[in-house]
Amino acid sequence: MIPERRKYERYETDLKLYFSHILAGGTKVEYQLLDKAGERPISDKYPGLSKNVSAEGLSFVANQQLKKGDYLNLEIYLPTATEPVIMEGEVRWSQAIPQDKEAKPMFQTGVLLKKVNGEAVDKSIYFYHEYRLHWSNVLESLLDKFKNIAKKNKK
Repeated sequence: MIPERRKYERYETDLKLYFSHILAGGTKVEYQLLDKAGERPISDKYPGLSKNVSAEGLSFVANQQLKKGDYLNLEIYLPTATEPVIMEGEVRWSQAIPQDKEAKPMFQTGVLLKKVNGEAVDKSIYFYHEYRLHWSNVLESLLDKFKNIAKKNKK
């Protein structure tokens, strides 16, 4: 089990996402993997499902194990939104989730987010005194957009 080192409050999420590797320094890795027969391309985007989010981090579940230090490009899909929220971050940990023997292996991964839609995360974190919580462009892009989409759908 990963020891508790959270600096900020966590908020449960359940959002579809896709991730791909980028090189340190922000260069996206452009390549195309082929199937074992070498005939059909395999996507370099992998699906996942978010579990929780904080002012500077995101945890998700996927069937790929990642390594600490991997840099990822993440596309987070909010319900009914037309465009994904684009994030970049560094893998801080990835661990296997116990599964039945017949089930595919699953891994939960924690990511320290560096950018949201091209804007630095660390410079956006502040304490929201009125609500007594930490806020950032991460939470703004996911939770506030989600709230606004839900309001529109109720009308």
